[in-house]
Amino acid sequence: MSQIHNRDSFLDNIANKLGRPRQTEPVERPKLKHTCHHEVMAEFSTDELKDVLVNYTRTALGSQAIETTKAALTATLADVCKKYCTDEDNSTDTTQAPCETIVSADSRLLAIFDPEQLDTPEHIVHIWDTKLGYGPNIEVAERAKVGIVFAEQALAESGTMVLYSQPAQGRAISLLPEASIFVVPKSHLVARLTQATAVLHEKAKKGERLPSCVNFISGPSSTADIELIKVIGVHGPIYATYVIIDDM
Repeated sequence: MSQIHNRDSFLDNIANKLGRPRQTEPVERPKLKHTCHHEVMAEFSTDELKDVLVNYTRTALGSQAIETTKAALTATLADVCKKYCTDEDNSTDTTQAPCETIVSADSRLLAIFDPEQLDTPEHIVHIWDTKLGYGPNIEVAERAKVGIVFAEQALAESGTMVLYSQPAQGRAISLLPEASIFVVPKSHLVARLTQATAVLHEKAKKGERLPSCVNFISGPSSTADIELIKVIGVHGPIYATYVIIDDM
């Protein structure tokens, strides 16, 4: 708390504006009359949650979901990157610049996947490097065709990937490239937003450091603000692939 400047004067001012003494003791959370948000898919097994996630991703989000194993993860990612790096006209022009991919440096991802095996003269792979600083990493992400990140959780109900902001996995990896690949263990699948926020609440109760930003990403970037016409890739990636690792 010593790093928070003017904290007491700020809170005192709010209390004065509200016309009451400043609250210094924790308050008990009110009991909700209805808890149906906890009951949705509560009885589902992990495999059933996976089936819901895969079906919703393919039908509602227009994206692909692939199940693989730790042993086959590198080969799976190589296939997906190859698909995104191949021009629509399957051009064989050798004069064009090589395709580039940027990969998260999350230790959990690098423990089960070797990015160097994807690196070829036609496909250059970069790993997010905190030692380079902000600018160089952003420049690589802007050039990259594909970004590969590790997801904390996947929400079956909405086909949503949960990303925690952290130094090893800059937000630009999943936002700037044309295509995003989300790697998530099957054991990290939950029903919906209710369970995802419950994890964050427990972290807060234990006094653990929370991520500065939590991104909930459901498929490729899209909007239907104008006349309810869905447009893809307005403010982010055009393509998204979910790679689910069978770790159970």
